[in-house]
Parts: sequence; C-alpha cells; structure tokens
Amino acid sequence: MQRVSDIQVTVPDQRSKGCAQGRSGRPGGERPVGPVLIDLDELRSRAQAQHPGDDVPSPRFLPELGRLAEAVNSEAGLTPQGAAAVRERLVSALEQQTRLAALAQEAPETAATHIRNPVFISGLPGSGASMLQNLLVEHPSVDSPTLWEMLYPVSPGAGSPGRRMLIGQARAHVEASRHPVRHRTVGRFREATRPGGCHQLLANAFQSPVSGMYLRIPEYVRELEAADLTAAYAFHREQLQAITSRIPVASLVLRAPFHAARVDDLLRVYPDARIIRVHRDPAALVTITAGLSAGLRRTTSSRVAPKEVGREWADHIERAPGADIAGRPTARTRPAARRAPRRPGRRPGQCRSAGGQRC
Repeated sequence: MQRVSDIQVTVPDQRSKGCAQGRSGRPGGERPVGPVLIDLDELRSRAQAQHPGDDVPSPRFLPELGRLAEAVNSEAGLTPQGAAAVRERLVSALEQQTRLAALAQEAPETAATHIRNPVFISGLPGSGASMLQNLLVEHPSVDSPTLWEMLYPVSPGAGSPGRRMLIGQARAHVEASRHPVRHRTVGRFREATRPGGCHQLLANAFQSPVSGMYLRIPEYVRELEAADLTAAYAFHREQLQAITSRIPVASLVLRAPFHAARVDDLLRVYPDARIIRVHRDPAALVTITAGLSAGLRRTTSSRVAPKEVGREWADHIERAPGADIAGRPTARTRPAARRAPRRPGRRPGQCRSAGGQRC
C-alpha cells in the first residue's frame, strides 16, 4: 500500500499569474527581509489599550501564546506586512478573551447555556466538509454560527452599528484571504454570513492546527499534535455558549479541518458530540491542502517553497490519527445520521445571525 508521504505532490506556483508582482513574487515587488519579532508585551499592551479604565483580567493561555510567538519568530520568515497581519490576529484573540471575561461578569447565566448533541464535521479543504455543513443547515431544526460570529463570538445585539461593523470586517477578512487563492476551487462557501469554521475559537486559545495553513511553523504544528487540547476545547465551548445563548438551537453543526485528529480532547468537553469525518483520496487532499497553504503563506512570509509545503502536509496528514472514524462507522459517528427534531419558525435556505436576525 502506498504511503501518503510517498505521494509526489506538485503544488502549482501561482506567483506568475498575479499582476503587479516583482521579482520576489509578492505584490509590488516586496523584498524578503530578516526575521520580524512578535513581542508578547506589545501584544498584551495593545489588547489592554482596547479597554482603558476597565478591570481587565489577565489573558489566558499565555504559555501557548508564547510558544506560538516563538515558532513564528524562528520559523515563519515574516515580511513586515506579514508580521503586522499576524500581530492583528493575535491581538484580536486576546481582545476576544477580554470580551468573554466581561460577558461572564455581566451575564453569568451564559455559562449555563446548554449545547446538546452537537455535530462536528471534520474534513480537509477539498473534502466537501464545507458543502456538507451548508447542506445540513438547510434543515429548519439545524443551525450553525456564521463566519462573522466565529470571528467575533462576543458581539453586539441585532440592529446595532457595532454589529454591522463586525459583519463588514468579516467580509473584508474573507476577501483578503480569498485573493491569494483565487485560482483554486476551494472556499466557494466562505462568506461572512454563511456557516463558518469553528477552528477560530481554538485560535483564540492559540492552539489551532489551522495556524499551520497560514504560517510556516511546521515544528509548532508537530508539537501541537502531541499536546492536550482539552483546555482549548473548554474555551471553545465557552465561546460557543456566548454565541448560542442569544438563539436556542435544536441541533448545532460545527466544522473544522482537524477535529477528527483530536477526538479524545473534543469528547472530554462535548461528551454527547456526534462526529462526521468527510474523506476522499489522500493524494487529492494533500495536493489541495498544500496548494491552499502555499497561497495563504505567501501573504505573510518570504519562505514559501511549494515542494516543501507539499512534503509538510503529506507528513502531517499521514501522522493524523482518526483512521477508525474515516474507515468505518462507529458509535461516535452513526448517531449523526439521525433525523433532527423539527424546530418551527425557520424556513429552509435561511441562515441566522446574532440577535435572531436572518442573514
């Protein structure tokens, strides 16, 4: 049997297809520079500056943030623009922590929000996981947080200018991430008001395997594979409670590429979860995932070698556990096929946003 790591992966180099690109292959001919440091004190100061005068609690998951920052500093080869973008992402994660802590003080009943029998879809880019999620939410009793809610789990109520601003920021985020992979067929369902991936909730704990899609941090991703993510999934649940406390949901469907590899950690926090793993030919998955990763990394890094990216993802996919879920139905996966109880008041084709308003 052929090993995944033996597959010859060819990642098309899209750099020549873009316009206004210089010799470096980056927009405007940007030259690669030396390492740009991500400073933890600066990140914390910027996050605290967003809430002047407030009794801001200490950020959580600081050791994990430190390890991520160290990996970015030593491996990612960030350009100045890339370093600025990474700083914004990390500051946003710290800010979401602060907002969640404030919500816990203002509305402690949020912690009692019940999340019953959630369905987790796991599948790499190109597997059809996103399509499956979008199909399932057509059922009137099935719901899924939108992408903008995943980016901003603690958000203003319906009709407020702040809410409209966050949706606008999410749309800008989608466009920025879509441009470098515009020649590829993935991401067709990626819209601010469509169901979003919940990997962002793990990223707010600085422990999302998806970080390796955007950043050249292979050693960090390898370390994360062996780490216990139970605390990160507990924080995932806290954020999900903040999102769903505004709207009762009969059956919740969530999606992220690497849930199947973290089944034990996930089930410690969501013991009644149902898990679906969408899978296809590993050679196709490696090619699609590596190509997407290479395109996204070019937006932040000066160290993007397509063959290296291909080998990295071939090794990662081969190491990923969860083969029992992919290969046969189990007690953990079969219940996902049960018919969801019907919840009145929602017509097929409608997605919802925070505050009960339809998208």
